[in-house]
Amino acid sequence: MNTITITGRIEGQPVRKETDKSVVTTIRLASGRAKNRGGRLWIDVDTWGRLAGITNRAGRPGRSIVATGRLEHRTWAGVDGETGHRWYVVATDIEFLDDLPSEPDSTTTS
Repeated sequence: MNTITITGRIEGQPVRKETDKSVVTTIRLASGRAKNRGGRLWIDVDTWGRLAGITNRAGRPGRSIVATGRLEHRTWAGVDGETGHRWYVVATDIEFLDDLPSEPDSTTTS
């Protein structure tokens, strides 16, 4: 069984793409602490379908999440002949651990 659960903070804006079969949203997750001996782990998390829509709307930089899914690996040959590698999580569940920051009220004047 291939199951992974990882907790971290979203880094950068979600990236949403439409495919022939569905829609995918990818977020970059930073897990761990930079000061720890092992450093920080950076991993992409792909969400598909309905979960991709939720992730795209609610996934903001700095939000803490728990992502559960399966760990996948992809390799490819680059134009320079080098082999590229990508480890990523295909999420089946995303849990947001903090509230979505509210948008500034446009009716408020300073």
